[in-house]
Amino acid sequence: MKITKYGGLIGCCCLLLCACASSKYIVEKNPRHDNPVDEIRWLKERTQELRNTECQITLFEKEGKSYYSVYRPTPEAFDKNTTVVYDQEGKICLTFGGLMPPQRRAAVNAFFKGAQNKGVIWECKLREEKNDKAGDD
Repeated sequence: MKITKYGGLIGCCCLLLCACASSKYIVEKNPRHDNPVDEIRWLKERTQELRNTECQITLFEKEGKSYYSVYRPTPEAFDKNTTVVYDQEGKICLTFGGLMPPQRRAAVNAFFKGAQNKGVIWECKLREEKNDKAGDD
């Protein structure tokens, strides 16, 4: 009877591993424990939406408040990369990206002046594909 019980558990684990391995994205959190992504509801919901998109969430602190910068690159179109900065409540404070006019660039610089970059706290990136052609000459 225990074999059947553990067999089901092992089967579920294998199924979960296969499902995760088939995704072309890898999600990394830093720190792994006590991460704001796990503790703040709106941020957790946002990461669920971003799970299949290459992006980074960086924590900034300024004047005693936390801000979360979500950067989303656009492959082969650097002028379309976007960054959205949210405040602690999840309200958008700033949106920018790509080629910016001087006034917009000044607004972005003013926002980040004095802000402390606490680092990337959540990242979703493409899995590296193995190059099987290494031996072909």
